[in-house]
Amino acid sequence: MALLQISQELQAHALALDELIAEALHAQQGLPGAHRIAAADFQQLTRELVRCAVIADREAGATWATIGKALGLSADAARARYGKVRLLRPPPPEPA
Repeated sequence: MALLQISQELQAHALALDELIAEALHAQQGLPGAHRIAAADFQQLTRELVRCAVIADREAGATWATIGKALGLSADAARARYGKVRLLRPPPPEPA
C-alpha cells in the first residue's frame, strides 16, 4: 500500500515539475530555485519508492542477490544498504 501511495506522489510531482518547466519556457524565465526544489522533492520520493520496493520484494521472498542485481549492486552491498530499511511514511490504517 505504501508503494502505491509513494508512486502516486511521484506521479503528481512529475506532473507538477513538467508544468513548472512548461510555464518557465513559455514565460522565457524561471523562478529562481523552483526547479531545484521540485527536483529535490522528486529525488527524495524516488529514494523512498526504492526503499518500499525493497521491503515489498523481501516480504515476497526475493533474495538479496535478486534485489542487488536490479539495483546494480552485489547481494552483500544490497543487504548492507537496505537490510535494516524501514518505511519513512507509515502505511495508511487498514479499513475497519
